[in-house]
Amino acid sequence: MVKQFLRAQNLEQVGRVEEAIDLYEACVREGFDSTGPYERLITLYSHRSLHKEVVRVTEAALTNVQTHAEKRAWYERMRAEAQRAAAKVPQASKRKR
Repeated sequence: MVKQFLRAQNLEQVGRVEEAIDLYEACVREGFDSTGPYERLITLYSHRSLHKEVVRVTEAALTNVQTHAEKRAWYERMRAEAQRAAAKVPQASKRKR
């Protein structure tokens, strides 16, 4: 998984962000225990206003990553911010025919 993460970082640096996201997501699915892929996904998804994805990734990080209290607090803060932002997004209504 470390190789996947490093490859994802390289892809992101050369502008191949979608491919990097796929590799970061693979690390998350496999329960990677380091902060790197979670942080990158949270940042990328936050910039795209993909609030539900931020919530999902922060919850995975809180489950899988053993880290210091400040980092856990950051994950919790990012989750809370994404949940608040998602609640503000208007839901699409059914189209009347």
